[in-house]
Parts: sequence; C-alpha cells; structure tokens
Amino acid sequence: MAIELGSRPWKLWRSHLKNQNTLFGYRLPIALFASIILGAGLGYLAINRFSNWRDWQAFDPNTSFDTAIPVIPWMILPYYTLYFYYPMAAMLGMKNDQTKRECILFHQILLILTWLIWMIFIFLPAKVDLRGSIDYDELGIWSGLFESLHSVDTPWNAWPSLHIVQSLLSVLIVQRWYVGQSNKHNISLVILWICWSLLAISVMTTKQHFVWDTVTAIIISLAAWKYWFLPILERSNDEEMIAEFEAIIND
Repeated sequence: MAIELGSRPWKLWRSHLKNQNTLFGYRLPIALFASIILGAGLGYLAINRFSNWRDWQAFDPNTSFDTAIPVIPWMILPYYTLYFYYPMAAMLGMKNDQTKRECILFHQILLILTWLIWMIFIFLPAKVDLRGSIDYDELGIWSGLFESLHSVDTPWNAWPSLHIVQSLLSVLIVQRWYVGQSNKHNISLVILWICWSLLAISVMTTKQHFVWDTVTAIIISLAAWKYWFLPILERSNDEEMIAEFEAIIND
C-alpha cells in the first residue's frame, strides 16, 4: 500500500510558484534547496548535539567488518559531495511543468522522511565510536577537512545514514527525469552513479558510519522510493494534481 504523506502540494510554495521567474528564473529551485538546508540541516545539528550531551545509546552496531575497513583519507572528498546532491535535485527538476511538480513533491516527502529518521536518532541512538582508529598525523593534506567535519558533526545520528538516504533518493529522482533521453544523459547518469557509489563507500572509510548504517539506509531509501515517492510522483500529471497546484498559484 502506497504512503500518502506529502502527496499534496504545501501552501508553503505559493509565493515561489507565483514568482518562479524572478531571481533569473531560479526562485523555485533556490526555495527547494533552502527547504532542505533549513528543514533538515538545522534539526540534524540540534539532535546531533543533544545526543552528544545525553551520551546514551540504545545498542552498538559495531562489527568486525567495521574494524576491518581501513581509513582512506582522500575519501573525505566524496563524503563532502553530499552537499552537491541537494541543489542538483532542485535545479534539474526545472525541465518542464511536470518535473517541477514532481520536484516539489519530492522535496516534501524527503523532508518528511528525514523528520521520521530523526525519531530513530532520538529514541534508538547509536554512537559512532570508530574515530579512534583515525590517526590524524597520517591524514596529510586531508586532515583539515576531517577536523572541520568533526568540529561540527559529533559521533552520533548514526543510523540510518542520512548521507546515504538523501543522496540516493536524489540520484533516483534525477534518473527518473533524464534516463533514456540521449546518450549524453545516459553517460552522465553512469558518472552520477559512480560518484554516488564513492560517497556510499566514503561514509565507512572516513569512519563516519557503521556498515549497519549504510545497509539500513539503502533498504529504507529503496523501500521509500517504491512505496512512497514513486506512487505520488506518478500522479503528478493527473488532472486532480495539476488542479491542486494551480489552486495554490491562483489562491
């Protein structure tokens, strides 16, 4: 059974839809990007600091696989690429009216899914006690990026990895919009999937996440895509959905 949360456009987007041609035509994608930064980022940091202050974990996901994975300093670069996936999804969804509707619905559902994952962070927290295996003296030129990350992100909010959830769903929506349109688009998607694979590996080789965090994030993402995102996106070109968007603009 499909999930219906976020299946109707929020009135939050009214002014951005009405004035989407302002800011050189970037008003709507900027608003969508900002919604993730403010609606997901600030809460993440607050829960991260709260968990660090509380210092209690429901269980320890650490396994022999986690300790066997080596620290690969340069993988901090693909780890940081998460922050390109947010504007990517917002910008590439501006192809036409249908993809704009899908882009708005996608961001709504992504926010709701993120908020639900916050509940796991709060009620079933796990501490990422893997950073002890990092030798800062051996990080070389990458040490500054690790230090910057650790100064902001305390070793909590482990599972499921939002790094994986948000980036994987962003890749899936972009693939939906562009796959099969041309060889150029198909090659770009292959490159995008390679980049995402590096990001997925990086969450473990930078000791930011357990294998458990990565696996559960992929499972949740694929299940949410199939039973939540896709059913709603498929209805984005229905007359009823178009009428709802028009009603927001004309209200």
